[in-house]
Amino acid sequence: MKGFILPERWRGMPLLLLASLMFALMALFARMLSGQLSVGQVVCGRFAVGLVFLAGYFPLLRRKPRFGSFSLWAMRGIFGGASVYLYFVCIDRLAVGPAVLLNACWPIYGSVLGFFFLNERVSGHLLGGLIAATVGAGLVIWGTSMETPALSFGVGAWAGMLSAVFSGAAVVAMRALRHHTDAATVFLSFCAFGLLFGLPFALADWRPLTPHTGLLLVGVGLASVAGQMLFTYAMGYVTTAMGGVGSQLTPAFSWVLGALFLAEPVAPLALLGAVVCVVGVLWGTGILGRWGSAAPKPSGRPIP
Repeated sequence: MKGFILPERWRGMPLLLLASLMFALMALFARMLSGQLSVGQVVCGRFAVGLVFLAGYFPLLRRKPRFGSFSLWAMRGIFGGASVYLYFVCIDRLAVGPAVLLNACWPIYGSVLGFFFLNERVSGHLLGGLIAATVGAGLVIWGTSMETPALSFGVGAWAGMLSAVFSGAAVVAMRALRHHTDAATVFLSFCAFGLLFGLPFALADWRPLTPHTGLLLVGVGLASVAGQMLFTYAMGYVTTAMGGVGSQLTPAFSWVLGALFLAEPVAPLALLGAVVCVVGVLWGTGILGRWGSAAPKPSGRPIP
């Protein structure tokens, strides 16, 4: 259609949904490695694959990293590395669904930090979508835990909740960076600092690799690369809160994958939660009804 311009929120949301699926795959592979490799090894494997990808990405496109604000760049990596380590501790101790849900609470912290540090507004429809999507994700886990009571407030649960706090801080730093640098440079910070964070833990509890665990570890890394690049690029088009709404599909995707590949039970309440989660995403992004015209717009144009 002549003169038609695709709204920015429509550019970011499909990428966010695909990123959520990739993150769910990463959690599935990480859970499969539970008890076979240490958490530090899984963390290092994730970030090592990311660095290998970037080692080919920049020369192939004949680009150099554009760091922008070095302090923000470093903060994104430090917060992100801490979040991933705690997230994998949570996955190692809980089932996939509960672990992902605890980490998926990051939009609560990200939206608060985005309000204070990025002056981002949270409109009514977006807040309603975030609440509905979060409730839906909670129903997914509640329904599943009725069959397998895996959610307990031990070390794993506390690690999951702390990972959400660090994730929110990392996303706010990423959001601030995306108008001054590119997605790959932001991802470089994540991988470099994340590897440094996980290396001492990996060396302290090193376990022999086998072809099976090695393949799963590569799967963790590849799914992470795909998810993180998609997510980082998409965050140049949406606000922190809207990114949080889209990412709430990750727990639903994780539950489905867990049911298919880890024989986690399929509960009717969890199915209801998945539907509520999808409706919340559609509502929050303005796809349902006419709320979309009032959706908050990110400031500036992202650098690809």
